[in-house]
Amino acid sequence: MLSMTLRILISTIAAIVVVLVHELSKYYISLFLLHPIHRKRSDVKISPLKYIDPIGLILFVFSGVGWQKPGEYNPSKFKDKERALLTQSIVGIASNILLIVAMIPVYLAIKNTNSVFVNQLALLVIFIIKYSFAIIIVNLLPIPPFDMSKIIYALNPSFYFKMIQNERIIQAVFILLIAFNILSSFINSLFGPLYSLIS
Repeated sequence: MLSMTLRILISTIAAIVVVLVHELSKYYISLFLLHPIHRKRSDVKISPLKYIDPIGLILFVFSGVGWQKPGEYNPSKFKDKERALLTQSIVGIASNILLIVAMIPVYLAIKNTNSVFVNQLALLVIFIIKYSFAIIIVNLLPIPPFDMSKIIYALNPSFYFKMIQNERIIQAVFILLIAFNILSSFINSLFGPLYSLIS
C-alpha cells in the first residue's frame, strides 16, 4: 500500500513537471513575441497551477496519457499573430523533446544503483520521460485547443475554422480513444522502443 501510494505521488510530481515545462516555455516565449506596447511587468506574475488540468493529471497518473490546460493568449497582442502562434506551439513541443534528451542520461546514470532513494529518483525520471513523450504525441493531434490546432491556425486559418465547427465531434472522438485505451496503447507502442533502448 505504501509503495503504491509513493508510486502515485512520484507519478503525479512527474506529470506536473512535464506540464509546467510545456506551458511555461510557451508563456515565456509569448512575452518575447508580444508587441512592445503590451509588455508590462504585471505579465511576469504567473500561477503555474492554472496550467494543471485535473482530469489530464489524473489520466497521466493512472493511464500514462494526459494533457495540460493550455494557456490562453490574445493573438491580437502579438507583433505577428500567425508567426507567434506557430512559434509558441513549436516551442511547447520542443521543450518536452529537450526535457527527454536531458533526462535520458540522468536515468542511465542512476538506474542500476542499490539505493532506495536513488531508485525512487530513477522512477521519477522515467515517468518524466514517458509523460513528456505522451504530451508531445497528444499535442501533435489536431484537437482544439492543443498545439497542433494552433499550428494549423497559423498555417491555414480557413481549415482551422472548418475544424472548429466540428470541435465537439473531434473532442468526443479523442475522449473515446482514451476511454477505450486506444490512444494509450498507441503511445506505448511508440514509446516502447525508446524505453527498451534505455532500460
